[in-house]
Order: sequence, then structure tokens, then C-alpha cells
Amino acid sequence: MDSSFETFVPLHFKRKKGKLLVDGRSSAHDVQIIEAVARATYWHSLLDSGAFKNVVEIARLEGLMPTTVGRLLRLARLAPDIVEQFMMGCQPRRLTLLWLMRNDIPALWPDQRQMLEQFK
Repeated sequence: MDSSFETFVPLHFKRKKGKLLVDGRSSAHDVQIIEAVARATYWHSLLDSGAFKNVVEIARLEGLMPTTVGRLLRLARLAPDIVEQFMMGCQPRRLTLLWLMRNDIPALWPDQRQMLEQFK
């Protein structure tokens, strides 16, 4: 059974006077989190496909420290509904990319949802 999945989100991002617009409307999207999740998902697919053998190779390609890549890769394991919340701009306002990188993210999706509850 193939456990891989792809998500397509038909959103169009634009910036106007420093604000992020999604489909022409003002939004509260955290672009840093969204971009980090996208990068992590991409890197995870590169590791799964065998295109890269380890985090060190990806870090070298991206010009980042391996620890940074490793911390960001944890975002690839987020529950799909949590990623969807980020994409819709419904993430907890106090949640930051820095917090996600500095703290452990539970492996189990119910535990991840519970973790996010502390920010509401």
C-alpha cells in the first residue's frame, strides 16, 4: 500500500503594501510557516525517493545547517488538517515558526492537535 499523498491547494498569493493577499483578499496567513511546511514536505519527498541520502546533503544544497534542515523536516509530519489550517490562515496567532522549530512536535496527530490547543 502506498502511504504517500499529495495535496493541492488552489490559492494565489500576492503581496500588496506588505500584506499578504490570497485570491485578492486580505488574509492572516503566516507565510513563514506555510513556506517551511512546503519546503519540509519537498525535502521529505527527496529523502523518500532516494534523490538525497540524508539531511546533510539537503543542507549543503540549500546552504543551511543540517540541524536547521532536521528541525524543519519535522513539519512534514504534521497532520493534514493542521496543514490545511495553516493554508486557510486559521493557525493560532501566537504560534510561530520559531516555536515549531525549537519544540518537539509529537508524532501522533491527536497529540499534535492537543499541542496546538495551548495557543488558543
